[in-house]
Amino acid sequence: MLATHEQPLKTHVVTSDTRMAGVPAVLRYRSDDPFAVRLAFLDVDPDGDPDGDPDGGADGEEGAADGTGAVTDAIEWVFARDLLTDGLHTPTGEGDVHVWPFGPSDLMIELRSGASTALVITPQAAVRMFLCHAYAIVPAGSEPRHLDLDRALARLVDHGQG
Repeated sequence: MLATHEQPLKTHVVTSDTRMAGVPAVLRYRSDDPFAVRLAFLDVDPDGDPDGDPDGGADGEEGAADGTGAVTDAIEWVFARDLLTDGLHTPTGEGDVHVWPFGPSDLMIELRSGASTALVITPQAAVRMFLCHAYAIVPAGSEPRHLDLDRALARLVDHGQG
């Protein structure tokens, strides 16, 4: 049985060109992908229109509302749940994602793509709450029991034929 959890986040994002902006985001966890977490940055249209069309119609993308207008997923990063957990206590990460405590109550998540880097600052409390739910869904050490390798392989084969 699939179990999921989503945690809205208030983030500040600092980009490679030193721009800083508040960007709504959400952390997502799925029991069928037990080792991973997803950090989705949401595209907000202040007019409440998810796709920016003047007709106000949705464009078919999956979205959620946070009270500030309509939102649609714009960018999603997938990385290890353990990376997020360890990063609450000590600097950690390899490759494109690094996580470390930032001051007494925030968490820094560094995301790299090619020559671009974004620093994401978010409250530790929200991340801790998210992880409590994620570990309640799939406790540490039990992840392999939640993997459906036959389904994952079937999806790979289907994508390879499309």
